[in-house]
Amino acid sequence: MGWTTIQCAVQGRGHLTSGTPCQDNTCSIVKDGCTVCALADGAGSATLSHFGAKAATQAVCSYIAENFDLVIKKDGVTVKKEILATVGQRLEALCSEKGCAIKDLASTLLFVAEKSGTFIVCHIGDGVVGYVKEGKVLVASHPENGEFANTTVFTTSSNAITSMKLIKGKLNQISGFVLMSDGTEASFYNKRKRVLSPSLARLVKLASVCDADYMSQKLNNSFENLVKQQTSDDCSIVLMSQEACGRGYANLPARDKCELLGLANTRISRKRLRCFEDVLMALKSWGTYRATKRKLRLRGKKLDRILERLTRASLVEAREDGLYKSALRAF
Repeated sequence: MGWTTIQCAVQGRGHLTSGTPCQDNTCSIVKDGCTVCALADGAGSATLSHFGAKAATQAVCSYIAENFDLVIKKDGVTVKKEILATVGQRLEALCSEKGCAIKDLASTLLFVAEKSGTFIVCHIGDGVVGYVKEGKVLVASHPENGEFANTTVFTTSSNAITSMKLIKGKLNQISGFVLMSDGTEASFYNKRKRVLSPSLARLVKLASVCDADYMSQKLNNSFENLVKQQTSDDCSIVLMSQEACGRGYANLPARDKCELLGLANTRISRKRLRCFEDVLMALKSWGTYRATKRKLRLRGKKLDRILERLTRASLVEAREDGLYKSALRAF
């Protein structure tokens, strides 16, 4: 069973005003059965941290994808040293290219990798790493702050290895992971209660059944219009979701289908659920309201309600020219 990764990084309002480029960066690689994704948040005080963040994510993704089988067998201290050495070498090369100091490339670093039912999570600095297990979103790694308020640890920090968190384990019932920068925390992480928003579990579930390009567009629109309005900082996120097997949505249990539709499982009949699925089937390709109504022989008001529900649930894409299409990857 494969994985889908959905990434998003948007420039914060503060950086837009100052003309500073987005300092967050995300990356993902699939190689030899290993899926790895990473996120880095460039230090605001580092002039070239956007380059450093990109170099860090690319370096660690390549290294883990190529060496997962060896890394999973080694002890934690050795793995931490090798990760920092790999990132450090890439940053040193970048220093020579840019004619800058290593501190100018400082960034945080978060990544998750999976192969054959085994995963690795790594975290340096602030931001949050979460995972979804049995429908609930939980925190794997909380933000790591520095000695003083509003400071954190970076890949270039002298204490990076001591504060670096590394987790290895078996998937069991884990169906997805979430990486986010501290800018995104404002919308999805409760610092006082140290918990993640339950809405992330639904995003991971949607990613498992929906078209990746559609999900990327929806996520980016959401971040531009909603998430970035809660902070002045850059905002980034990576969703790594286990793909639904077979025909995707069609193979999900009724409980999961109801959850995606926003329906109470105890109040919906199999017949009513079938109505939603009939519309999704009819809209495998772009179609008009009239053609869908005629094909399914539905009353206008009933089709209106179904399309409104499916669109609100992000399972159907609606265009301004009146065309509709299912957002599901397979059905």
